[in-house]
Amino acid sequence: MKILNRYIIESVLKILFITIFLTTLLLLIVDLFSNFDSYAQNNVSMRIIFNITIKYLPEAIIIVLPPATLFSVTFFLSQMFYNNEIIALLSSGISLRSIYKPIVIMMLIVSSLAFISNEIVVLQSTLDRQQLKNKIFNINYNLDNTNIGLIDSLNNNIIYANSYVEKNKTLYDVIIVQKDEFNNVIARYDCKKAVYNDDNKDWILFDVVISNIKNDDVEIVEAKTYENRLIALEPNLFRNLSSDLATMQLSSAIKYLNIQKKVNLRLWYENLSQFLERISAPFAAFIMTIIACSIDYKGKKNVFLFSIFNSVIIAVIYYVSKMVFQLVSKQGLINPFIGVLIPYFIVLLVPLILNSIKKYTRS
Repeated sequence: MKILNRYIIESVLKILFITIFLTTLLLLIVDLFSNFDSYAQNNVSMRIIFNITIKYLPEAIIIVLPPATLFSVTFFLSQMFYNNEIIALLSSGISLRSIYKPIVIMMLIVSSLAFISNEIVVLQSTLDRQQLKNKIFNINYNLDNTNIGLIDSLNNNIIYANSYVEKNKTLYDVIIVQKDEFNNVIARYDCKKAVYNDDNKDWILFDVVISNIKNDDVEIVEAKTYENRLIALEPNLFRNLSSDLATMQLSSAIKYLNIQKKVNLRLWYENLSQFLERISAPFAAFIMTIIACSIDYKGKKNVFLFSIFNSVIIAVIYYVSKMVFQLVSKQGLINPFIGVLIPYFIVLLVPLILNSIKKYTRS
């Protein structure tokens, strides 16, 4: 079995790497030509164009991974059926489950690695690429924000700020209302500015007036600086357009969603759908593997065309259904979790329906 498993894994990976290479190259060419007009108008050098295109490579690999996985597994299995290798293995007492098992486990590992790289490599590469394009095309992408109001559920605080400046990570004209576990106001902090401390991961309040409320008594204390992790929120949450969860750090995105659910339910639906799509995207390759293992390969003569046809049809169904249900979930018409899962169930039903139709026509 070790020899068989090694043969299956090496064969599938070989086809997968070739498919990813060709489809990624095609995607990079499409991206290059779609931006060629902008490059020419801004007299961008070939070195910078190459740099921008290469930074798109990690994201492109994640995009092409699911259809490439579907094609590679489909092609390998259909080739085994066509060459009667399956018959030989079944005759020797090896079941189809034993053939499919190493493929499924391998693709689960590949999907997990894709998820990790998506959060580490792809995220940073996407940010660097966007910043480079903004600089080249003179796009003013301002992260400063004004009229900020957030709920810090970790410390049970409500935070108001007149403005936030990204350059020095500073909030200006800040008011913090602190509440106890019974939701009663126990203190208010007024300060001219709050600066984020990268070392301690907290905010330092400057020129602060502290109003401590005990029953009907109010005690007022003034201080030049004040630091006690009163604000536990990261600077990302105060930025302008910080709801773009596709480029936000995972921990910050989760905190932001927890806060936003209490503040703005409509935006929470939209951002949660975007966040779940980002989390689930790398695991689409694993779902495509399950689909490929569910297809009936008996009697297929033209292996290559059959693999391409199945890959294209299922990929189209998957991406169209994903687009539709993501739009519906962003509007709050269905739960975002259901909106992310439904496209997978739809494409999982496709081979089952095709197999049922095939059995019905045979009978």
